[in-house]
Amino acid sequence: MKASRSWWLLVFLFAIISSLVISGPAQQTPGTVLWKIHSGGQFFFSSAAVGSDTIYVGSWNGQLLALSPTDGSRKWSFKTDGPIFSSPTIGPDQTIYVGSLDRKVYAINLDGTLKWSFTTQDGVYASPALSTDGKIYIGSRDKNLYALNSDGTLAWKFAANGEIESSPAVAADGTIYVGSWDGNLYALNPDGTLKWKYAAQNKVVSSPAIGADGTVYVGSDDGYLYAIKPDGSLLWKYEVIDTVRSSPAVGVDGTIYVAGYDGNLHAINPDGTVRWQKGIGSIYFFSSPAIGADGVIYIGSDKGEVYALKADGSELWQRPTGGAVFTSPMIAQNGTIYVGSNDGFLYALSSTSQGAANSPWPMFRHDICHTGRVGGSCP
Repeated sequence: MKASRSWWLLVFLFAIISSLVISGPAQQTPGTVLWKIHSGGQFFFSSAAVGSDTIYVGSWNGQLLALSPTDGSRKWSFKTDGPIFSSPTIGPDQTIYVGSLDRKVYAINLDGTLKWSFTTQDGVYASPALSTDGKIYIGSRDKNLYALNSDGTLAWKFAANGEIESSPAVAADGTIYVGSWDGNLYALNPDGTLKWKYAAQNKVVSSPAIGADGTVYVGSDDGYLYAIKPDGSLLWKYEVIDTVRSSPAVGVDGTIYVAGYDGNLHAINPDGTVRWQKGIGSIYFFSSPAIGADGVIYIGSDKGEVYALKADGSELWQRPTGGAVFTSPMIAQNGTIYVGSNDGFLYALSSTSQGAANSPWPMFRHDICHTGRVGGSCP
């Protein structure tokens, strides 16, 4: 009888242990800080790129950091000679591309060694975009958009009439869209010739996003979000009232999300009418929204908060940091949100989103590898 009881006790214990193994650890409360790591600089403007097993991000002290997604520990760092505002891009061969205010564009090998560098004539604030044939597109404050070959040689350059801090976006047909301080949104052919330009009424620092039908969405310092057809004609413009330097994101249903210096996150219908506005209490919005696979929208504010909002604009949670959040959240496939703050830390936050939305342009630079291209994805 005792043997029988012992056997049933063993079966019971085995069942409990098996259920624990299968279910795994309890889900973290959304917005929980999983880890944070100091970048070595005071300010954070570079948004993280998420590779298969490494996080890449630039810092104010001129370092490109390669971090473990598990705990944020440093794998390596590469030092440039100026602050890094540019967000790194991961190429198909896992080369990392990034600009620096030291006037250079860098290509870094997977082990953190220099592959090549290309010198422009002024600081590089913009982030790179990648073509399907291996070219790297990036703008500089010297007023040029550069197309670089994968070996670092110059393929061509296009001269705008003002500084380029806007990061280029590449359409399905290879057209490159980029804004300039001269107030124009430029559309360039893959060979660098001008296709058309559309004139806003002030600087275009916002980086363009591209919708499912090829419509280009971009903000301007004139206080409008513009929807431009692929032929360069105006579809509509939406008044944000104040400067728009945040870059738009496009949801699965075509809703466009963008933030402005009016302190609001705006949700705009595909026809240009307002869906909702959410006052987040911020004045200067540089952070761009990111949309999760579950429809949750993430954005930072200069108050130092990271917000998670439902698709109807209602707030799910907010996470305070120690400084203004000018970077744009990135959503990894496992749901971790990576975002930098001007307290100098890169934060890894838990969320309910298992990756980004399967939409035309769900986040800044299109995807977590920052290809800046329709159809772009991680290697």
